[in-house]
Amino acid sequence: MVIDGAPATAGGNAAASPPVTGQGRAEARRDAPFGPMPQSAGNKPAILQAPQGGVAPGPRSSEMAGEPKTLSTAADNPEIKLVPAQSGLVGQRSQYSDPLYVLMLAVGIILLIACANVAGLMLARAAARQKEMAVRLALGAGRARVARQLLTESVMLSVLGGTLGVLFAYWGAHAILSFVSSNQTRPLGFATGVDLRVLGFTVAVSLLTGIFFGIAPAFRSVRMNLTPALKEGEGSSASSGHAGGKWFSIGNALVVAQVALAIVVLVGAGLLVRTLANLRSIDVGFDSHNILIFGIDPTLIGYKGPQVDSFYRDLQGRLSETPGVKSASYSMMPLLSNGLMVTSFHWPGTPQDQESEADALGVGPNFFETLHIPFLAGRGFQASDFKVAAANMGATPTLAPTPVIVNQAFVEKYLGKENPLGKQFGQSEADTNRPRSPGYEIIGVVRDAKYNSLRREIHAMMYHPQSAGGASFELRTAADPQALLPAVREVVAQVNTNLPLFNVTTESQQIDRLLFQERLVARLSGFFGLLALVLACVGLYGLLSYEVSRRTREIGIRMALGAEPGSVLRLVLRMGIVLAVVGAVLGITVALGVMRYLASMLYDIHANDPLTMIAVAVLLTLVALAACYIPARRATRVDPLVALRYE
Repeated sequence: MVIDGAPATAGGNAAASPPVTGQGRAEARRDAPFGPMPQSAGNKPAILQAPQGGVAPGPRSSEMAGEPKTLSTAADNPEIKLVPAQSGLVGQRSQYSDPLYVLMLAVGIILLIACANVAGLMLARAAARQKEMAVRLALGAGRARVARQLLTESVMLSVLGGTLGVLFAYWGAHAILSFVSSNQTRPLGFATGVDLRVLGFTVAVSLLTGIFFGIAPAFRSVRMNLTPALKEGEGSSASSGHAGGKWFSIGNALVVAQVALAIVVLVGAGLLVRTLANLRSIDVGFDSHNILIFGIDPTLIGYKGPQVDSFYRDLQGRLSETPGVKSASYSMMPLLSNGLMVTSFHWPGTPQDQESEADALGVGPNFFETLHIPFLAGRGFQASDFKVAAANMGATPTLAPTPVIVNQAFVEKYLGKENPLGKQFGQSEADTNRPRSPGYEIIGVVRDAKYNSLRREIHAMMYHPQSAGGASFELRTAADPQALLPAVREVVAQVNTNLPLFNVTTESQQIDRLLFQERLVARLSGFFGLLALVLACVGLYGLLSYEVSRRTREIGIRMALGAEPGSVLRLVLRMGIVLAVVGAVLGITVALGVMRYLASMLYDIHANDPLTMIAVAVLLTLVALAACYIPARRATRVDPLVALRYE
């Protein structure tokens, strides 16, 4: 790897460094495995200090003789810091930690909703069996024995649910790992499969859930007045008139809690799904369709200097003539591959010790035409430009500046309304330690394009002629890029049979890999949101069904006295909708306080986005209305004569 004409080892073979000739440093960064890059402690990108002209760092031309100054600062001094192994050996922990915490929170909320559902079911069941429990107690059964029976039933439900959950976990874990591995270019660096400790924790949670949420119904069933229960049964239709107006019951509170928790999960899922949609709809600045990408490095088999450039020109010409290929070019690294090169230089009119920065990318002939990046001014690179750039990378740079093409952001940041064409910058005079640096000259301006990531804002960027080292080829095809892969391999073999292709992909697949974490989190959170919605509506449906069955005699009396079916329908629906609305309001209030922790995972959307919250609330209300309609409709079909004989 060569930076400012000085050789430097960056590891791997995916990219070569730019022929930067300005003063300052070039910083190589890579966050995704499109070829190894230098790493420092903690798996952070390494910064390569780039001297000029292949000479060791020394005083700059602006510094007076006798006043040597190094490029490093006190912050660059090495230090030893002792940290726990888990903190130091992070691996991919930082990449997955935030999404996993969010998903664990969603799972915890789902568990609470399920527990509330089971508790509501057990309460309704206990109320319906009060007369049975009263008979058992009257016949001599001990209250402890009755409570144990009810707890056993609750635990059995939890065990059956936990068993089904374990089976589903094996299938879900396999599906998630398949999705993750299909979006990685390297094998997963962590253990896969269901962990026995997690499995044991899940079993324990299932048992504790059954016990904890079965205690209240069990004790409620055994603490009763036997005489009224044996006559009609507490909570039966005889007392339904009073119970019908009782809004602040445990069952209603559980339904409200389920709806509120479901709102929190749905809002989070909605924000993450909209984030994915926003990232997919980004204008990347070039046409990413029908582009085949592959890496190649002729230096692996002994090519050096001008031989590398000649190899690239020859291979580019052969690939351009391949049937089905519209155009071909190459670059230091592909766009949107998570690779990044930043260079620093001196901008005219600023203090000599002040450095300016810009993203940098080495590109080959017809690069902008191949990727459909339009020119706004100037021209593209010619053969003479590549010769000048290659010469300026050597130990004896030419007097001519290296030609570069800049983007709109570069012009806006450094030039404003000044004409950018012909502007020179980055020059430095010769001194005792280094030759004169010719700097750069702007020969063209192109439209802004995303460089390494969809989330990163577009920075000032300059494209320079690519020379030496490894490169990645981009082919614009007329049809499916993958279908041309055999023909491409044959063309490369005609040039040299010993050169392997690596990181073969398409630009669309590369963008999908770039978004795989967002896609995974959006899918899982969407699934959990729908599951929470279903559970909350099942709880609401169960409560209303129980209320209708409990108030059958009351409804029959109402209809016998002349109540219309429509009024009975509204009576039941009103109860369900009120509970759903109260739960939605409470859930949105909680979501307003919780969603700010998702801010780092969102893109182009606020954590408290009102549109998402309103849409989720409306969705849940509509689904709750559908869940309420079935028991309400059943209530309108009650025969008054049958209802009056009920119980």
